[in-house]
Amino acid sequence: MKKFFVEKETDLKTFVSEKLKISKKKAKEIIDSKNVFVNNKRIWIATHNLKKGDIVEVVDFTAPKWNIENSIIYEDEFIIAVQKPPFLESENKKGSVEDLLRKYKKDQKIKAIHRLDRETSGVLLFAKNNKIFEKFKELWHKKEVEKKYLAISHNEASFKKKVINEPIDKKYAKSIIKTLKTRNGFSLFEVEIKTGRKHQIRRHLKKAGFPIVGDKTYGLKKVDHPLLKNVKRQMLHASSLSFFHPFLKRKITIKAKPFSDFEVFGKSVKLL
Repeated sequence: MKKFFVEKETDLKTFVSEKLKISKKKAKEIIDSKNVFVNNKRIWIATHNLKKGDIVEVVDFTAPKWNIENSIIYEDEFIIAVQKPPFLESENKKGSVEDLLRKYKKDQKIKAIHRLDRETSGVLLFAKNNKIFEKFKELWHKKEVEKKYLAISHNEASFKKKVINEPIDKKYAKSIIKTLKTRNGFSLFEVEIKTGRKHQIRRHLKKAGFPIVGDKTYGLKKVDHPLLKNVKRQMLHASSLSFFHPFLKRKITIKAKPFSDFEVFGKSVKLL
């Protein structure tokens, strides 16, 4: 974390550019990533006006090293499962997990069956051709896939299990939350989602009073603890997928260990 004191009025983009000795374009990218704090508040508006006496903090950010070959956690003749890292898109973009997997396998027919948010890590499933893709999409549409996540949230839960039926964007959404551990003002949850609405877990946990640590959209607006400021992404991990394989005719469960940054933070607050 780099810390700077503002000595004269200016805009945030110019200030970050000058202090880090980078272009204004690069400074805006850093601000857009929501990794800049002004007086302990996360600010992502490049034109934000700074006043003399303000304190600006910029999170040191380096994307984690990741290798597609070592991240394949399951494969058969129909599907491939990858342990997706944070900070990569799931599909449809150059440099996405889908793009990297196609290049590694030298097969452009590979297609992501579902997606995870850019900052969410965990099990990501791919079909080896469009026919297989369509068959697996049926499982998602029929809600025949068991999807479980791990989340580290603010505040200590007093419940063992909570079911949230709270519409998202006027559509039915259901999450089942189990408390695995609480400590030091935080909770470790296992969340099973019965629907797949946009940002469902993040929005449901916020609604329940347990915003996910590091969530830049639904999390805390003011962050003053150095440990929390250095959390670079939302502490949300897709830990497992279970389903009846339509081609192999048996139940498959695919699990992914939490990514290293999730483990480091979890251990630092005595949850892991």
